[in-house]
Amino acid sequence: MSIYEAPWYRHRHQDVTAHGTVLAADVGPVALVAAASKKTVFVQEIIVNVTTDAAFTVTFRDDAGTPLVIAEIPARPGKGPQRFWFGEEGRPLTADKGLNLVLSGAGLAFTYDVYMYRKLTANASAILPANI
Repeated sequence: MSIYEAPWYRHRHQDVTAHGTVLAADVGPVALVAAASKKTVFVQEIIVNVTTDAAFTVTFRDDAGTPLVIAEIPARPGKGPQRFWFGEEGRPLTADKGLNLVLSGAGLAFTYDVYMYRKLTANASAILPANI
């Protein structure tokens, strides 16, 4: 392992890790992290533990006009854990966008852990005073 392990990136940048539970009655998108100007979210790992199986999909995607899909759990995934690993540095979302969890319908229940961080991606010198 290198010195740049997954927790190092979350410590070095802004940790925006999300943990939660989706109940079988829940519908609609869930905002896991809000968009931030001049910053990009990097998703390192997604762990989903299905507790109630159903014929609906779960999609993790950014909130861009044409969403970038990060991970998808198929319909009828079966009970138990599902893990998506994107490496120590993580997979970037579209710049200036947040991450949503989208359900195709009600019935699936699960817990989730999404390990991610947000870092400045715009030109840093543009935000510093000119006399520095």
